[in-house]
Amino acid sequence: MRQSLIFKYLRDFSHLAFPFNCFGCNTALEEDELPICKECFEHFPRTYYWRHEENTVEKLFWGKIKLVRACSYLFFTKGGIVQQLMHQLKYNSKVEVGHLLGKYFAQDLDEHWYKDIDVVVPVPLHKDKLKSRGYNQCDSIVSAMAQEMQKSYQLTAVERIRANDSQTRKGRYERWINVNELFSVCQPQFLIGKHVLLIDDVVTTGSTLEACASAILTLPGTSVSIATIACPSPV
Repeated sequence: MRQSLIFKYLRDFSHLAFPFNCFGCNTALEEDELPICKECFEHFPRTYYWRHEENTVEKLFWGKIKLVRACSYLFFTKGGIVQQLMHQLKYNSKVEVGHLLGKYFAQDLDEHWYKDIDVVVPVPLHKDKLKSRGYNQCDSIVSAMAQEMQKSYQLTAVERIRANDSQTRKGRYERWINVNELFSVCQPQFLIGKHVLLIDDVVTTGSTLEACASAILTLPGTSVSIATIACPSPV
């Protein structure tokens, strides 16, 4: 009892001296809100694409690659909460944001959407970028989603074999050329014959996801679905 009180006092003092702010709106947080406040969570711009066949994310891949299904969790707008969260996750080493978003995403997904999934994998970073950043921002999303869905996951089953140039100002064909043959399956034993859920943080044109899924689909009896945390807002 005495130790728990001491711990509480130390925690309260730490919170006072170094206040924790929401990664979404930067307001001060209550003890049970880390790292996103209740207000931000309640106003997440959810897409609900997982409840709609032929949704906007699925249409990105029509005529390019055969997927079982695809969806995104949240709408991304410039300067919005999702951009703030993605920035914290991707550039400020706040992997707890990835864990929380992955957990929320899996909880919001209807069970029928993922019940036939066998294994969850992230879109990998090239080794040079992984070395400079120190982590793949998708890994925390994958582990949290897989645990919440009670599925297995493999963080290193697919590798990025070369770095791609920036997609900015490239046309559709140039984008495809830029990402073609970017990926290779280095641990096929985990994916052969499985329904793979491929995870990325944000989808825009879908070119990188298409290339990664194409590498996975070279394996016999393997199928792929795609889920991302964010996609561009339609407005």
